[in-house]
Amino acid sequence: MSEQKPLIYGIIHIGSSNLSLRIVEYKNVNEVRVIESVRKDTNFGEEVFNHKNLSFASIRKLCRMLNGLKQLLSDYQVKVYAAYATAVFREADNCRSILDLIRVKTGFNVQVVDMPQEIYFKHFGLSYQLKQYNRAANERLGKNFLFVDITSGCVGLTVWEKGSLCYQHNVHIGTLRLLETFTTNQRESRYFPEALAEYIHAIMEPLWVSIRKYDIDTVVLSGREARIVAMLLHHDLDRRDIAEVKPQEFGKVYDEVGKFSTSMIMQKYHISEAWALTVSPTLHIYQEILNAIPVKHVVMMGMTFVRSASLFYGAQKTNDPALAYMRAQNLELTRSIAADYYYEPVHAKAMELYSKVIVQAFDRGNGLNDRDEFLLRMAIILYQIGKYVNLLGSSMQAWNMVRGTDIFGISDREKDIVACIVYYDHKGIPNDDDEPFRILSDESKMTALKLIAIFRLVRAMDMSRKQKLKDLSAHISGDALVIEYESSEDTALETWLFNKEKTMFETVFGMEAKLERR
Repeated sequence: MSEQKPLIYGIIHIGSSNLSLRIVEYKNVNEVRVIESVRKDTNFGEEVFNHKNLSFASIRKLCRMLNGLKQLLSDYQVKVYAAYATAVFREADNCRSILDLIRVKTGFNVQVVDMPQEIYFKHFGLSYQLKQYNRAANERLGKNFLFVDITSGCVGLTVWEKGSLCYQHNVHIGTLRLLETFTTNQRESRYFPEALAEYIHAIMEPLWVSIRKYDIDTVVLSGREARIVAMLLHHDLDRRDIAEVKPQEFGKVYDEVGKFSTSMIMQKYHISEAWALTVSPTLHIYQEILNAIPVKHVVMMGMTFVRSASLFYGAQKTNDPALAYMRAQNLELTRSIAADYYYEPVHAKAMELYSKVIVQAFDRGNGLNDRDEFLLRMAIILYQIGKYVNLLGSSMQAWNMVRGTDIFGISDREKDIVACIVYYDHKGIPNDDDEPFRILSDESKMTALKLIAIFRLVRAMDMSRKQKLKDLSAHISGDALVIEYESSEDTALETWLFNKEKTMFETVFGMEAKLERR
């Protein structure tokens, strides 16, 4: 058998401070060869954060730059590519106009990556790279890690404990977002460093009780801001991907530079204003974290968004096992979120198993894919959390709670699908009179309908919470989905409710549903 040809593609990132392109040859997560990498600094992010819009002059400039990258892709004969934008577009009030003008002027369909997705893309690359590094270092960095990724718009905090993803929270205090809280005169004041430290502490202090319980060994700092601070510590993350820094070494830099104004930082380190602006907020965020979480090791990593996105894109296209591992970890994290509210783990596990059997019976003939099954499992785990607030109207409570939670590994669009499923967990026909269904796109509505229909079946199949249905199997026979099981118990409740709930399934899928004892 001939060896499978590697996948060659390009990834474009429109960031707050630069525009970048990475062309790679991908075989698997361990074999990624960079063919070309370019990066151009910009000030689009500063403009958006100051004025809430990207001017037409800047949009035209961006389009010219993108057409240059398009020509480069053509020169390398790369026909597969994806273009992403992060905070600079998320924060722009004229985002739709920007996207349309880019599509018309360049032909690129830019995907705006929401904040949880951005952190997730980066974390996919960071966690894999750190695992390899720590293994080569004989686990010197320990087993419990706090990943800190700072962007212009937020701070992502992610905890791994003994190889398991167990905590994730995003705080909306990125470097530019912090700066826009204060006027230029306030930022140049001698009182600003102390005021900034107090402001950051007031926002982040409530998080530390939850994070301290994991007994963190190593804090991992990443993102553009980490690259800038690493430079102050005489580490070049462009030349080497990982640098180990002693906590006290970082403290010395904070004591010296943390009190400097932007102009003083520019003069001392001979860096641009755009870079200097991020130094003070970044140092204060880091110091807040290290004051709150005593650790033995600090690691700084040079993983950029465009690099992590190119790794994630290849893993998706090739269905790399590393991606399946991360999805499993995402579900474990979702279980920990549910456990903080109301969650029946044995019942949820049974429903997850039943849903998997049903989806696989279609052999993808139902328009659903692995990702849709993943969203269904998330909904199964989360559907009862509204009971924590109020048993009456728990479905509406759950819908609000899911939408208000940053769920690691899914986009805002996908989160709305999950929230819609939990809203219709046991009653109601999805229609545009209801906000949970109305806010979905037409494509998402069809996905939600299918997943709700399957959800209702599997909920009925374990309504007693006794997991009576054993050795479940399912297959398509003619125009019917036949689910067979064995049981030594009375399954009247499950059968009656299944027959009640199957109406929606039969309407959505256009086939009969049967539950039969062997």
